[in-house]
Amino acid sequence: MKITRIALYLVNVPERRWWWSDDTYGQPYHQRAEHGLAEVHTDQGLVGLTQIERFTPLDTIAATLQSWVGRDLRQVNLAQLEGPMVASFEQAVLDLRGQALGLPIWHLLGGRLRDRIPVTHCTGYKTPQHTAEDAQWGWERGFRTYKMKCITQAETTPEARLRYVTERVEAIHRAVPQMAVRPDIRWRLEEVWVAQELARRLQGHLIESLESPIAKGRAHSLSEWRRLRQTISLPIADHVGPADELVRRAQGEGLDYAIVGAASHLETVHQSRLAHQLGLGGWSQTVAYGPGAAMGLHLAACMANLSQPYDMVGPIAWEHELTNEDFPFVDGCFLVPERPGLGYTLDHAAVNKYLVQEQIFE
Repeated sequence: MKITRIALYLVNVPERRWWWSDDTYGQPYHQRAEHGLAEVHTDQGLVGLTQIERFTPLDTIAATLQSWVGRDLRQVNLAQLEGPMVASFEQAVLDLRGQALGLPIWHLLGGRLRDRIPVTHCTGYKTPQHTAEDAQWGWERGFRTYKMKCITQAETTPEARLRYVTERVEAIHRAVPQMAVRPDIRWRLEEVWVAQELARRLQGHLIESLESPIAKGRAHSLSEWRRLRQTISLPIADHVGPADELVRRAQGEGLDYAIVGAASHLETVHQSRLAHQLGLGGWSQTVAYGPGAAMGLHLAACMANLSQPYDMVGPIAWEHELTNEDFPFVDGCFLVPERPGLGYTLDHAAVNKYLVQEQIFE
C-alpha cells in the first residue's frame, strides 16, 4: 500500500466566543494560528487523514509531505520514525492500516482501556465574571471539570497572582458550586510559600488539582516539590517528559499526577504505561480541530495512567470540527470512535469555508 497523492489544507476556524480568552485579556497569537490538515491517498484507494502541529513552518510541511509520497506503508516501522512531523505521519499510517484491517486505531495502539474519555472544559484567561459565565455555559453542556490557564504578565507580584487565581475560583463556585476546578499555574507562582498560600486560600473549594504550581529551575529541586506536596492537601500535577524524568519525578515524591506527552502517539502510550507502573495517575492533552481531536480520543482510550479528565481543546471549542462525523458527548465524556481507522473524514464544504491555502503533492 503506497502513498500516491497528498492534499494539504491550511485552515483557520474561528473559536467559540470567549472560549480561550475574553475581550479584556484578548486572543493570543497561538489561538489565531492556522492548522494544517492532510488527506493521504494510496494506490489501494484508501484515504488517510492527519493533522499537522501548529506553527510548523510551511516549507517544512511541504518538504515533509513530498517525502511521504511513494512510501510503502507495509514497510514503515512506527517505532523508528525520525525527523519532523512524526506524529502526523504516524496518524496517517495508523488511519490507513486501521481502515485496511477494519479496526479502529486504538486496536493498533495496544487496545483500549475505556470506551469514553472524561474531559475538562479547557480554557484560558478571563476576568472572574467571564470565567463564571463560561463555567456555567460548560456545566449546562455536561462538563464537570473546569481547566483554566492562570496568571499573565499583568500579574507581577505574588499577591496579584494569588488574587487572580482565587477570585476566578470563587466566581466559578458562586455560579456552579459542584464544578471541580483545575488551575493551570504554568509554574508562575514560582515559590513554595506562594503555592502554600494559594492552597490555604482555596480551602473549602472543589479543586481537582494544582497544575504546575512552582518553577522547575535549579533553585526549585525535587525536594521543593516534595515539600509542597507534603504541606498542602491539594493534589499536584506537572508535565513530565521522557522515561528518565518520569522515574526521577516519581522517586522525588513531589507529584500526584503526571501529564504525559511525546513527539509520537506510540511514545505517549509508553510514557503513560510507565507513569502508571510508577504509581502516578494523570492525563494528557490535545489541541486540534476534529481530525486531531479524534486521534486524541484513540490515544486517551489506551492510556494506562489516565485517572483524571483529559485536556481536550477540540470539539465544542471552534465553530466547526471540519469532519463529516460528529463527536458524541455524554455526561462530560467524549465517546471513543468505533469505526475503522481514525473513524473520521473531512467535510470538504466546511474546509473550503475556512480554507487559507491548498497544495497537492504527488
